[in-house]
Amino acid sequence: MKALFIRPNNPSGSGYFKYFGFLPTPLGLIQLASDVLSVGNWEAKIIDMEADNMTIDDVVSTAISYDPDMIGITLHATAAHNIATKIAQQIKSQLNDTVIIAGGHHATFVPYQMLNEGFDIVVLGEGDDTIMKLASALKEGNRDFSQIRGIVYKKEGKIFKTPPAPLISDLDSLPEPALELVKKENYPVKIFGDDQYVACLETARGCPYACDFCSVTPTWGNKWRNKSNNRILKEISKAKELGYNWIFFVDDIFIVWPNRSQRAALFRKMIETKNTINFIAQMRADVTARNPELIKLASDAGLRIAFLGIESGSQEVLKKMHKGLAVSDSINAVKTLHENGVIVLVGLMIGAPYETIKDIRATVKLSRKLADVGADAVQFSIYTPLPGTRIFVESLKNNLLFTLNWDRYDVITPVVKTKVNPALVQLIAAYASYTFYIYKYLKSKLRLSKIKIPEKKLTLLRKAEKYLWKKIPYLVKESLIDLPISAVKTLKMYLKRDNIPADVIQSLIAQSSNIIYLETGDKNRYYNIKNE
Repeated sequence: MKALFIRPNNPSGSGYFKYFGFLPTPLGLIQLASDVLSVGNWEAKIIDMEADNMTIDDVVSTAISYDPDMIGITLHATAAHNIATKIAQQIKSQLNDTVIIAGGHHATFVPYQMLNEGFDIVVLGEGDDTIMKLASALKEGNRDFSQIRGIVYKKEGKIFKTPPAPLISDLDSLPEPALELVKKENYPVKIFGDDQYVACLETARGCPYACDFCSVTPTWGNKWRNKSNNRILKEISKAKELGYNWIFFVDDIFIVWPNRSQRAALFRKMIETKNTINFIAQMRADVTARNPELIKLASDAGLRIAFLGIESGSQEVLKKMHKGLAVSDSINAVKTLHENGVIVLVGLMIGAPYETIKDIRATVKLSRKLADVGADAVQFSIYTPLPGTRIFVESLKNNLLFTLNWDRYDVITPVVKTKVNPALVQLIAAYASYTFYIYKYLKSKLRLSKIKIPEKKLTLLRKAEKYLWKKIPYLVKESLIDLPISAVKTLKMYLKRDNIPADVIQSLIAQSSNIIYLETGDKNRYYNIKNE
């Protein structure tokens, strides 16, 4: 029995790879491949379109040649929808007996559309237990999927939905991710050198917060679960043995309030066992700002880059986003990370329907203030209603979406009506991003910066600066040619506004409001912490 797993491209590609030469391994597919292999009598292959530099035709040709019994295509990125469906349709036309499965954030909340556009099964939410059950059924020649929870599937032209599945409570019970299924050389961190490679690992799943724009909580459930420290250390050791010198911990929040002592124990054990490694993590500003000793310990264990989802410089907008942050926490978090030699990437977002030009100015102004206290890079995203989020449902109900072309749902291209013209929002986001780096550069060269850069951070920043200078021609072309063309296209689409049929709107509202998981145990318990 053979399984093929595919990560499709976004039409615009990965911004991190284009700008920074950073492309992490596809952990979701690697884990699912491990899950299937654990069933027995299966072999698995992974195609990563961007890492493998493959076109749709290349993927289809490889799939047909491999002739798998099962194909899984991940749609964590909504913008990958159209490419994923093209791949599924073309493979299905040649391999009619192959079961083609969609999973990930996007597929979870538009399952009927996925089935109507070429897929046989959509897995809702967490896929590990489900993919193992599907693999077991197929191995036994059983194509009756009615007893497998947490899926929507098509049979003889009809669509069926099974009851919700429970979340996996013990993540240690899962097979270790089969990192050996992908080539290390395809996953570089070029911004820091030609011999730097990054593997993705997870230490936990879920998020106990409820930001209105985020699809994480509805996809994983409002419950945070973690692996034990021993399991995490074992996975780090395996990645190092395979030649990776960077780890990107993909946890949506690497440190949450209840797991601070568990994280401290992990960092100490990494240091004591000499199992440290350069690592990247996504952090919350309030937890970071209020736990400086823990951040120092993390830095000693190898924390080199932290991503802070700060989102806005307007306290009113943060409140409407349900972010639960104070602007002051963001400033203090950047200071804390910088002082401990950690490169700080801040995530900011503009273009919410309730945001004014004054709010946008506050966010741009905050980015400069963060630069002054140690922020090194910025990501200005466009507020995008993604399927599964409250804002997607609200935008549909209030007729705020001016297009349902999934190619544009890449969080850098406007799709929603706002108080500020969306084309202007797009231009401001680019302006704010470019001028952030000009601001940082000029202050550094003119010796106007008052902050001292710790040596272990400075070493990496010097390598990054050399790499980014080589990107200047590309950035000039993007800002002077590509951006104006894209903004004009946005303006035309905004003025024209797609006429989205009422039945499509109602269907998407129903799908995006799905209950994904079976309620079990204490509904008020949001954390499941393993200590060893």
